[in-house]
Amino acid sequence: MINEKAQEILDFWFKETPLEKHFKKDENFDQIIKSKFLIDYEKACINEYDDWQDNPMSCLALVILFDQFSRNIFRNNKKAFAQDQKTRLIVNDAVYSGYLETMNVNQRFFMLLPLIHSEEISDHDMAYYLLSKYLREHEGYHKIKKFWQDHTKVIRLFHRYPHRNEILGRESTEEEIQFLKTPDSKW
Repeated sequence: MINEKAQEILDFWFKETPLEKHFKKDENFDQIIKSKFLIDYEKACINEYDDWQDNPMSCLALVILFDQFSRNIFRNNKKAFAQDQKTRLIVNDAVYSGYLETMNVNQRFFMLLPLIHSEEISDHDMAYYLLSKYLREHEGYHKIKKFWQDHTKVIRLFHRYPHRNEILGRESTEEEIQFLKTPDSKW
């Protein structure tokens, strides 16, 4: 049985929120997520929701909380990425536990997305293997693959996402500065 709060997160993300809102910058949407789920995010950060990892669907809710909601709640703030390392570990455990087998393709997509958000190339390599295995039936498969390839190209080139440099207090190289002037260099 899934935790009630985890179910609320899944219902909000997969039932109440239109797909086009998932990746669109929208201050009103960010505020809705913040008002509904900031307390849950904070509790999860101090490990109060770690037991959610024991169930495939509550684990997915935890990943959405850390990987998606954090980017809405803390847009343009380094806190947006604060749980990325932990989320990668959760995703890896979920994959090895067979959780993806119990999910539909949209749920699998959001479970795997933290691997592409990672600045570790090994995560990207794993993401492509899992993309081929679990997302081939996704109606947006080719679009997802292209989107992921664009991200991986940047990681291979710079070993990080240059658009995060300013937010994370990292100094950009001259090559990164030039790259950031090109279209589609920020996600």
